[in-house]
Amino acid sequence: MSKTVQRLTAVRDYLEGLLGGGQYKNYLAWHARTQQGETPMTEREYWKHRHAHEDANPEGRCC
Repeated sequence: MSKTVQRLTAVRDYLEGLLGGGQYKNYLAWHARTQQGETPMTEREYWKHRHAHEDANPEGRCC
């Protein structure tokens, strides 16, 4: 892999982590380990559920 590609990959991974893009991937990994045989939520369903949960349970947020 060239240095440019490595740097761009590192920037992409950093931004994805910063913006929460890896959370759905983590959910899928958790689901595969613990909920075998059940269909996981789609990414859209996951984010809808997550935001609804955060709105209903505001923990540690300032506003």
